[in-house]
Amino acid sequence: MTDKLDQLLGELRTEDRALSLSALEAQVWQRLNADRPLPHTVFFMQALRAVPVVLALVLGGTVGARAMTSHDDISAFSATPAYSVLRLVK
Repeated sequence: MTDKLDQLLGELRTEDRALSLSALEAQVWQRLNADRPLPHTVFFMQALRAVPVVLALVLGGTVGARAMTSHDDISAFSATPAYSVLRLVK
């Protein structure tokens, strides 16, 4: 049994010497750079996520602006301001 263990340990020692770590850092950076998405792809994905928010803001602003009948109704102390849900539902 010890002969087998000595043989395996000897194989490990020879493999360690054959393994060169000098180019390891360059290989790691090369893999990291290869895995990065392209900048225009990232921009497109972020813009795609922002489309529903922009659409909701524009649509909400349009509906709210049409709901205002006159500018005299705007008051900070009004119980039903122009942009309230009750006014929009009427």
